[in-house]
Amino acid sequence: MKQTEKYTKLSVKELAEMTKNRQLFKLQNLITAISFPTNIQHWEQLTCVGYNPQFRRLEAVVNVKQTSGYNGNLCSNASLEYVRFFVDFKDGGGFRDMGYTSFKVADISNAPPGPQHPLSYLAYLFIDDRKYKRFLDCDHAVIPTVRAVLSWNSIPSTNPNQLPHYGNRLDADIQLARKTRLFPFELAEVLKVPNLIKYLDPKVELEIKPQETASLEVLSKYNKAAGVPDQRTFYSAIGANINSTLDFSQAVSGFKLKNLDELKIDLSKFLDIFNNLEGKEADTSFEELTCLGLNPATDSLGAVIHIKKNAGFNGDLCTPGSKEHVAFWADWNNNGVFDQYLGTVSVNVHDIQNIPKDGLFYNVLLPFDVSKHLRTCDAPNVIRVRAVLSWESLPSTTNPNQLNAWGNFKDALVQLRPKLQRGSGIHSAIYLVGSVDRTMIHPTQFLYNYDATFPTIHNNRPWGGGITFHGIVDRNGFGGVIKYRFLFKKQAESDLAYQPVSTTETFSLDDLNTPAPAFSDPQTDPNGWFIYKQNPAIGLYNTNNYLAHWDASSKDDGPYTIRFVHTDEIGNEVIADQFTIIVNNKPMTISPTANASVDFGFDLDLVIDGGDCHSYTPKAPMINGHLRAVHPYFAFWTLELQPTSHTHGAIPTSPGATPVPPVATTVAVSKEYSALGDNGDANGTWSLDTSALDPCGYTVSIGAHTRVILNSSANFPHYVPKAVGFAKLP
Repeated sequence: MKQTEKYTKLSVKELAEMTKNRQLFKLQNLITAISFPTNIQHWEQLTCVGYNPQFRRLEAVVNVKQTSGYNGNLCSNASLEYVRFFVDFKDGGGFRDMGYTSFKVADISNAPPGPQHPLSYLAYLFIDDRKYKRFLDCDHAVIPTVRAVLSWNSIPSTNPNQLPHYGNRLDADIQLARKTRLFPFELAEVLKVPNLIKYLDPKVELEIKPQETASLEVLSKYNKAAGVPDQRTFYSAIGANINSTLDFSQAVSGFKLKNLDELKIDLSKFLDIFNNLEGKEADTSFEELTCLGLNPATDSLGAVIHIKKNAGFNGDLCTPGSKEHVAFWADWNNNGVFDQYLGTVSVNVHDIQNIPKDGLFYNVLLPFDVSKHLRTCDAPNVIRVRAVLSWESLPSTTNPNQLNAWGNFKDALVQLRPKLQRGSGIHSAIYLVGSVDRTMIHPTQFLYNYDATFPTIHNNRPWGGGITFHGIVDRNGFGGVIKYRFLFKKQAESDLAYQPVSTTETFSLDDLNTPAPAFSDPQTDPNGWFIYKQNPAIGLYNTNNYLAHWDASSKDDGPYTIRFVHTDEIGNEVIADQFTIIVNNKPMTISPTANASVDFGFDLDLVIDGGDCHSYTPKAPMINGHLRAVHPYFAFWTLELQPTSHTHGAIPTSPGATPVPPVATTVAVSKEYSALGDNGDANGTWSLDTSALDPCGYTVSIGAHTRVILNSSANFPHYVPKAVGFAKLP
């Protein structure tokens, strides 16, 4: 894992100044006298990043280090830590913005019992990596680089190279899951047989042969050449067949032992590895647990595993490989004794020849039951947790200090979420609406992150398309049936107009009492009632606390009121939450024709005055044109010159536009929305001095983004392209 910049520790004087400035940070855009530095990690720091290929989940752990500086205690709004993820899929496109997530942090004292800081928080985000997967050979994986950017109380820039003021960024290399279905043209490319596509239906995907267990004989020879010790090669094969106290029931190798003498294995040299180890004597040369943290909103613990070598994992990507198991423990009273085993989760790993120098980083996630340990917000509950890593053999469920042959353990302090309400009874909270924080919906303006004083592209955002709702219901000991539903109506309509947001849902559930915990739970009800099945007391969890999806794509633009209702212990309906959001489904329309002046019938257009496809000479080098990019929730437009390899520093200009920081190979300028009522440029001007350009053909294209949170993605919807062409003559 690579920290992309060096952090310098603050002096006492610098810290005093930074503390004062931190109090003023919310007003940063209004105070030009203060130069806010970047990359300050005194208060919070991103410590590790990982990816789970099976669940397509990015994770980051953030350490919150201080007792104050977070704008209030847990009973207040306090402040948010934002983590934005970027991924470079190594396809020439550079770092792509995957979106951001956030979690609440507050001033928490170092009062006893036990230490209280640093507190380790978990941020995670699910991504769609399907279009970036490629079918390679069995020994090589698609290995992107993920970049996580942490920023306190300010949403990180969409520019992956921009440092936050308070926070930091980390890079880590990750592995995408192997592609298991191919179109004929992909198979032809892999086999280097282009004529193959003549004999196969181009529309039919071909399924790759299922994984097969590697031959122990072949693996032994391969591992010897790679320097993998015999005790690693034969660990699960022998351990599963001898009277060992270690549990190999979840080992995935499935090796069949034949004649160990033929393989020239001296068992006496490593039989002691099957005896339980106490303390920190296990081997971490192949894998190591780097950090762990808690996401309070979802009651989920996560950990990041560093895979360090290209061999020693029981087979390549065409085999089942092996498993890294992580067991979690809780010290509920923070006295140093881990008194409860919480559960074990696993991730598959393989021999991968193109593993980077710094290794690969994976993650695991475990929801767990906090219901008996929640306190009110005025009494923060900090506990110590432990994660124990073990390769192939399962970690102990009775001894938190036991280490098996391969792995290690890590401890962390985490903060449990407060009780949703005081007193007994069922309580609930919606925490995400369309992937963004429910608490950031303005009560009267109905927009996300409303700011009329000095708005940026991250403020004043409506929703469009499909809108998901995530939340949690605290049973408070109630084990019976809880039903819930989401209703919507136009804000101006009476309550009689309420109707369900959906009548059919499929939930992803985890039953942690079973070896294969994940399963689907489809439910249908004409009135939109769904059974809330999560019950931590029996180990049953709703993955990511997903509750419902509203397809608002066909709804008229405007404000809609959402009502969340659930039943209580005796079946009465309770209105648990009600809020209003702005829906905007208007796309940006793009002029399809070449024009001599902007076409006001469309939202996006670009012209060279008098028409494009002209030639320019050193004696007449200037191009003048107009552009149009308008939307009720306009975010920004970008003007780009291509091909960049012949531009020699030339760049389009436009009033109010600024050069785009270099990302991949981009020569562009951009102009952002900066005030309420700013709908973009209806007929803006632009120009380009072609003097520095090589003789060649060129295009200038415009793309624009809106602020709509479309289909529950915090990224900015992108509308492209409208382009004009010209030539530069010698």
